[in-house]
Amino acid sequence: MNLSSPPQRFRARILENRPLGGNLHGLVLDAAAIAGLVQPGHFVQLDCHSSLTLLRPFSIMDADAEKGTVEILYQVVGVGTKFMQQWQTGQEAWVFGPLGSCFTATRKVHGALLVAGGVGLAPLRFLARRLQNLGVAVTILWGLEAEVVPFATVSAILPQPGEQIENPLALAWEESHGIVTRLASIKKRQGFYHGLVSELLEQILGGIGGSLPHLYVCGPTAMMVAVADVAKKWDLKGEVSLEGHMACGFGGCAGCAVPVYQGEGWHYVRSCTEGPVLPLDQVLWQTPGIKADGCNTKGGKGSCL
Repeated sequence: MNLSSPPQRFRARILENRPLGGNLHGLVLDAAAIAGLVQPGHFVQLDCHSSLTLLRPFSIMDADAEKGTVEILYQVVGVGTKFMQQWQTGQEAWVFGPLGSCFTATRKVHGALLVAGGVGLAPLRFLARRLQNLGVAVTILWGLEAEVVPFATVSAILPQPGEQIENPLALAWEESHGIVTRLASIKKRQGFYHGLVSELLEQILGGIGGSLPHLYVCGPTAMMVAVADVAKKWDLKGEVSLEGHMACGFGGCAGCAVPVYQGEGWHYVRSCTEGPVLPLDQVLWQTPGIKADGCNTKGGKGSCL
């Protein structure tokens, strides 16, 4: 766990809990205790309701040390997030964090490609802003199947070599701050790449000359597997933020263990402590000898919460 100080348990006042369209919500917390500590990739555990035994894990989408705020993107999909949906401005919620490992934000890369799926955008949006502040050229590719784009969009002006999207849309804030964004959907939608975000990634890689970018990935497991395959084909280095079920959030229960390569073999690491951010080429996407199952998510970090 690459934290400069231990996680804290504290009560945070809710400053905003706004619907963003579909079942996505943006939650802003008055969290001065940790706003200056969190880094892209870290997550927090929230106590969604007194009737629930377990806290729920959520990636951090943004943090402002001066304002003392932390922002979370969450998807309403289970009991915990349904309680959260009812939270009102001025209420307080128990928070435990920051937790986990963070992305490596460094200017020593030849550009950065951030590939997100669904709520996996949250930590990557945070990372994009940090990388841009370091002078790194950043492109975000976002696979989104929600009927409504939860953030303002504009017609893209910033160029992206290799793309073949007619009149592409871009996220408005990122476009205005020099961060290239492109959207993908398996449904045919105006301004979107029609297909998987991993396919869009490969299309763009085919149009990039010179040094290849560093890859950062977060989203549903199937998407990350596909992106990992593309990365291997193109010999890309990168990091991935795992979308896995978590119970305790600090390594005590080992319920979030995932297999990773170790020398010629493999072993388990806990995605809440050694992860959730791990080198992309170290993750075994299926445990040897064990049949893969379907749902492996974190509802804001999680979609089964």
